[in-house]
Amino acid sequence: MSEDDFDAHVPADDYGFSKYVCAKAIDAMDRVYELRLFGVFGPHEDWQVRFISNACCRAVWDMPVVVRQNVFFDYLDIEDLARILECFAVKNLAWRHYNVCRGRSIDLKTLAEKVVTISGKSLPIEIPNPALGKEYSGTNSRMLGEIPDFRFREFDESITELYHWYAERKSGIDPGLLRFDGRRHVRPKEPLK
Repeated sequence: MSEDDFDAHVPADDYGFSKYVCAKAIDAMDRVYELRLFGVFGPHEDWQVRFISNACCRAVWDMPVVVRQNVFFDYLDIEDLARILECFAVKNLAWRHYNVCRGRSIDLKTLAEKVVTISGKSLPIEIPNPALGKEYSGTNSRMLGEIPDFRFREFDESITELYHWYAERKSGIDPGLLRFDGRRHVRPKEPLK
C-alpha cells in the first residue's frame, strides 16, 4: 500500500477506521505529520502477544513457536524507527503522511524459523490455521525520498539481539503467559528490565 492509496476505501473495522479519522484530522492541522507504522518490534514490547517477542520468549523456554496464521508483515526494528524519527525531526518534510516501514514484507513462518535457528534449539513451529492471511505492508518510497541513504538493520541481527535480550531476562518471563490464544491475555506484573 502506498500513501496515495489511502482514500481508495474507508476501513470498516474499528482499528482501521480510527486510523483513517486521525489521518483526515491531521490534514487540517499545521506542522503535524502522520507516520504510518506497519509492524515494529524490539525489547520492552508486550511479549505475551507481539509475535516476534513471543516467539523469542517461547524459544527461550523451549516451547514450540506458534504462528496462529501465516501472514506477510512489513516489520521494522525499533532501533531503525528511532533513527528514522531522528532524521525526520530535523527535516522540513515535503508530505503530511509517510509509511514508515522497510518496504519489504516477510512472513511469520520465516520469522519463526529465524527465531528457532538463532536459538540453536530444535523446536517445532505450529501453524494451526494453514490459510495465508491478508498482507500488512507498505511502500516506503516517500520516506526514502526524505532519507535516501538510510540503511535498515538485517532481520537476523535484530532478532539475534532480541532473542538474547529475552534469554538474559528469562526469570522475568512467566511461561504460563506464553500460552495465549490471541484473544485474551494477562499483563505481567512488572515489565522486563
